[in-house]
Amino acid sequence: MNSKNLSDPSVGVKFNENFFVTEDEATCRKYFKEQVIDTERYWRRLGGRPDFAGKVVLELGCGHGALCVDAALSGARRVIGLDLTSNRIAFARRFVAERFPQIAHKIEFHCLDIAALSPDYDFDIVLSKDTFEHIMGIKQVLRTIRRLLRQDGLLITGFSPLYYSPFGDHGFHAIGQRFKVPWAHLMLGDTYVVDAYNAHHPGVQCRSIYDLGLNKLKRRDFLAAFQQTGFVLLRENVNAIEGASKLMPLFRLLRHIPILEDYVTVNMYAVLRRS
Repeated sequence: MNSKNLSDPSVGVKFNENFFVTEDEATCRKYFKEQVIDTERYWRRLGGRPDFAGKVVLELGCGHGALCVDAALSGARRVIGLDLTSNRIAFARRFVAERFPQIAHKIEFHCLDIAALSPDYDFDIVLSKDTFEHIMGIKQVLRTIRRLLRQDGLLITGFSPLYYSPFGDHGFHAIGQRFKVPWAHLMLGDTYVVDAYNAHHPGVQCRSIYDLGLNKLKRRDFLAAFQQTGFVLLRENVNAIEGASKLMPLFRLLRHIPILEDYVTVNMYAVLRRS
């Protein structure tokens, strides 16, 4: 692996929740239920649910709170969920108190940048689901995660789709349209994607692909960032098949061809240890 410093143009870009649609209550409840089902697939892709018994857990990018609930139900002693979208945090607090009163006292939700989290925390496990492809300045965030983890603590993350994969722009180039064309965002270019997103959201004026929360990092960039910030990769599953497109087995094979790797690497799941 190339050991030189990772050049990341997203460094310094700040998340702005005003660029994104505020979800109503019905949408939030529907999404939470979908995430409960998806969590089981998530753990299988990572090799199984970790041992949460008695652990102190942080989830980065907790969204509506489903994974935090799963960790608490699985025996975690304390769970803290962070997200930068205030309406999702408000929903998570309200919904968990309503539907899971038996564990609600174990879970805290905060609309907070991880860099602002008190250094007094000592987490056993940091989780992050479908978030790393959105993080700006990944190395700074990883350094903060390492600081908050106890010695030999675990970082467990899985995310999709990576930017250069078939729908790596999360469909923003075709937003509001029924049909999507794979890799169209790469053929059309970043400016088209940003303009299409803005046109579908009157009043929103994103200026770059980074404003859309897409960091454009490739698998090799993530692996370099993990290594450079003091993490040891214990397990990796690239292009996980379960629950994925029927094309995923083909993509698993094609990614071993160097010239194609970036374009067919759709997802990556990793368990890492703080060194």
